Amino acid sequence: MDLRSSTATEIVSTRKAGAPAPRVSVAVSTYQRASMLGRLFAALDRQTLPKDEFEVVLVDNGSSPETARAIRDLAPAVSFPLHVLRLEDNKGPSAGRNIAWRNAQAEIVAFTDDDCSPADDWLEQGLDAMCEGNSVVVGRTKPDPALPIGPFSRTVHVGDANWLPTCNVFYLREDLEAVGGFDEAFVEPGCEDTDLGYRVRAACGRDVRFVSEALVFHDVRPSKFLDAAKETGRWTDTPRFFRIHPEGRAALHRGIFWKPSHPKVLLALAGILLAPLRPWTLVLTLPWLYYRTRVRRPPGRKRHSYAALPGTFVVDLLETVAMVRGSIRHRTFIL
Repeated sequence: MDLRSSTATEIVSTRKAGAPAPRVSVAVSTYQRASMLGRLFAALDRQTLPKDEFEVVLVDNGSSPETARAIRDLAPAVSFPLHVLRLEDNKGPSAGRNIAWRNAQAEIVAFTDDDCSPADDWLEQGLDAMCEGNSVVVGRTKPDPALPIGPFSRTVHVGDANWLPTCNVFYLREDLEAVGGFDEAFVEPGCEDTDLGYRVRAACGRDVRFVSEALVFHDVRPSKFLDAAKETGRWTDTPRFFRIHPEGRAALHRGIFWKPSHPKVLLALAGILLAPLRPWTLVLTLPWLYYRTRVRRPPGRKRHSYAALPGTFVVDLLETVAMVRGSIRHRTFIL
């Protein structure tokens, strides 16, 4: 599925006709997050890079009319050039991002997400790093310190260049063109951004650099068990990445497990199921309990994390189920 020829309607544009191309274009695809766009726009408006040196290209990826209204309300207040396009139907994040970068004017494209707030010097730091060498640049991403975090909160930490997430990554436009952008067969979020980085590295001979100074703050979702449980279903396309890029298995736990908690939760489940016949099998729960209380405790206060252990067990198990479903769908084996 390739949307290069799809119709995206322009709903806002403050680009000046005849103005020189900016140094960098910020590309964002948004879906049903009208309430978060004000924070993103404010962060981009605070960038230390001069406003005539960057632009923002935003794609409303089939959201409800509330999002378009929010964009029209926010646009007059920003001082950077803004170009907004709308798809009538949601086509997935890969498609939305492809339309964004293909409508960008700069030779460097910086991706971030609609639930992020870049630090004031994000673009300046990222551009400096891009100008230093033959690279794709991945910046640091941290949870927004202004937001509370609990055991079931969803947020993003990025402290290395392994996965190239679109919340904070810089590419040369020529590299995106060379590989055709994001693979739109990744309909759900799940390593579509990593797949792009791997293809650019292989086809264009780029290094992938981590630059901690290029900082983005990520939203922290409220700590709700049901939301965290539902979230696990979105990762079923992840095994597809490892089918396409078997070398990526080096980043997996023991080459098979998406996360280190997964073999432990499966062992614990076996112990619980066998306990009515062999009570001693409950010892099989100990590796998971140790991991979740000593090695990778759920975020938030310790007492809240401990109280959330039953729910954390269920979420770990549902993530493993999502990997099984994805493995069947994409004919590969990831747990």
